Amino acid sequence: MRIIGEKSLQFTMHMNPLTHKIFLGLFIPLAILCSNPDLSYGSDNKKLAYSNSEFEKVKVISRGKLINVMDYIEPYKYTVFMFYADWCAPCGPLKEKLGELAERVDNMALREIDIINLENPLVKYYNIPAIPYFLIYGPDGKFVERGPMLSKELLKTIASEHKQLY
Repeated sequence: MRIIGEKSLQFTMHMNPLTHKIFLGLFIPLAILCSNPDLSYGSDNKKLAYSNSEFEKVKVISRGKLINVMDYIEPYKYTVFMFYADWCAPCGPLKEKLGELAERVDNMALREIDIINLENPLVKYYNIPAIPYFLIYGPDGKFVERGPMLSKELLKTIASEHKQLY
């Protein structure tokens, strides 16, 4: 953001081709998954035994504070840790689509970590090269993958395991 004159603000966003491809590569599959009517909860009599009414499917767990993500892994669910910043242009739509997916499936939890800026100790500690960035742990609590997007295979696994639960 830069100030032009005294009263007007101009917002500029620079997205290189690689960032654009990463954004589209994650956004499009998420949009497809979220629009799939087969990913509904089903009736009350089909809820999971380990389903907890106090469980928050989407939760901001840090705003710049260094944390141990292992303390926030949800048992029996894929736990997706999304590193983002409010100023990150592709992060907003991705957070929204991942939040929609997490709300629609019972086997995923989204944990959001706001890095505030790229100089934050979180960035160095978790070796985050760019944002958005993801760390994913499986239902057994073991590391699954990390990277600038969720793999299509993982998204398919989450969707197919959700269908199998019902």
